[in-house]
Amino acid sequence: MLIIYPLFESYCSIISSRTPLSTTWQHPETRKMDSSTTTEARVPYVFPPPGTNEIADTIRSRRKDEELLDLDGALLNAELVAKGWSSLVGTLRDQNSLSADIRELFILRVAVLNKAAYEWKQHEPVGRKSGLTTSQLLEIRLNPPMKILSIQETSLTPLQSAALVFTDYMTKEIKVPKEVYEQLKELISDSDDDEDRNRKMVEAVSTIGAYNMVSRFLVALDVGGMEDVEVPIPKDE
Repeated sequence: MLIIYPLFESYCSIISSRTPLSTTWQHPETRKMDSSTTTEARVPYVFPPPGTNEIADTIRSRRKDEELLDLDGALLNAELVAKGWSSLVGTLRDQNSLSADIRELFILRVAVLNKAAYEWKQHEPVGRKSGLTTSQLLEIRLNPPMKILSIQETSLTPLQSAALVFTDYMTKEIKVPKEVYEQLKELISDSDDDEDRNRKMVEAVSTIGAYNMVSRFLVALDVGGMEDVEVPIPKDE
């Protein structure tokens, strides 16, 4: 006679009734992270219910459908860091004078260079809404770092090409050659006003620097469980 001990029987019952992880989804406000969750990071996700945490609610107000992201859940382990982070990144995203396509190009290229698949997946749809085409996204994803292409070789605009190379140098080499800086500065504004150009260059450098911080945070803490996931190749929608 086959004897199944009560504890083992209970375990088998749980396993047989469990939905496969690949198809399981819970609202990010309510899901409980544990070792069986595929999106677990190296720190627990903290998702305070709406109305219970002022910092979380401020971050939530910036998010689509007011839902916290896994990134937010990781940051909320250190609430004051999360507060400052949200203020800085929110300003760079929503209160700068850069064109949306250039801002998203900076962010997406940083994601490629730092192998941050989570960052790319969050921002590719935003990049498309900002006007980046599939062809341009493919170049952002696949072009070798610091390679300057001729007009005949690229679908990027001269400004986008300058922004791409600038991002490459700032992210990979840290030190940006003077000619690379001057090329971006010349193209980044339609105005002859030096004040406008200087403001945009500060915004450009701040955006690239901040999203290098974001990508390194994401990868080091394996936010979203995507540490070993390749940055996606864009496809026609």
